[in-house]
Amino acid sequence: MPAAELIFQRVIDLPPVVVWDALVDPDLLAGWLGEVRMLPAARAEGADGGAPAFELLWPGSGAGKSTTATVSALEAPRRLRVDTDNRGRIEFRLDSIPGGLRGSSTQLELRVDSGIEPAFATAVRSEWQTSLDRLERLLHGHPVDWAKVSSHSDGTTGVGGTTARSVNSPG
Repeated sequence: MPAAELIFQRVIDLPPVVVWDALVDPDLLAGWLGEVRMLPAARAEGADGGAPAFELLWPGSGAGKSTTATVSALEAPRRLRVDTDNRGRIEFRLDSIPGGLRGSSTQLELRVDSGIEPAFATAVRSEWQTSLDRLERLLHGHPVDWAKVSSHSDGTTGVGGTTARSVNSPG
């Protein structure tokens, strides 16, 4: 059975350069995605001569359940692609569109090619919707207080009144 690729699209009412910072700054990543530790490129399996690499500890995943990732494409502030050891390939694309709080907004597209079986796609989709909700809250001054988040969810699902949508690519 073919693996699912998940695609998310969301309009964020801030310019791409602001959203970009939340995707690449370890301190800001900790405010919406999880704890990030930068690694020497040589430690990342398959790292290509100095490619930025990091370790991400997902909230609620427990000790020893981190993800090692290597940046495989970086085009600031438009495109970030990360290859991981256990979460597949994650790619963010940012486009500037008119509107927003500062004169421009960001059309964010997230593609997750995790190699998961379609039966598990719903759970992974829900996790990413929650993460994107957290990203928006961080960008508006409300980072996640991880001490108050249960191991599964902080109560948001990315549905009901948001401008997000997810699309399953044809398989």
